[in-house]
Amino acid sequence: MNRVQSESRRGSVLAVLVVVLALMGLIVAGSVRPMRDESSLAAMRVETVRAFYAAESGTVITIQGYMGATEMPVEGSEVVIENQVIEFTQIPELGGTAVIHGMSGDAIRRIELALE
Repeated sequence: MNRVQSESRRGSVLAVLVVVLALMGLIVAGSVRPMRDESSLAAMRVETVRAFYAAESGTVITIQGYMGATEMPVEGSEVVIENQVIEFTQIPELGGTAVIHGMSGDAIRRIELALE
């Protein structure tokens, strides 16, 4: 009889141990997921800022071209600086609204510039 009780205790200890390990696994998985989400959000913020700066650089190029300091960019052309892309989507000939897109990774920023 003593032997049966000993085996029964071992079985229940094993069952409790499995449940505790499963709960610990859930806790660890639950704490890792928010960190992963936060890191992807931080990466997207960086890409968004880079895309904005690319678009802003495109406006500087457009303004310099409009003022005659440099050659005016051609509509539909692109400038690639490292991994950022400046796309001159709409460039008016004699004034109007210029549209410049800055792209970095998945982020895209658009700037409309009124030229008078």
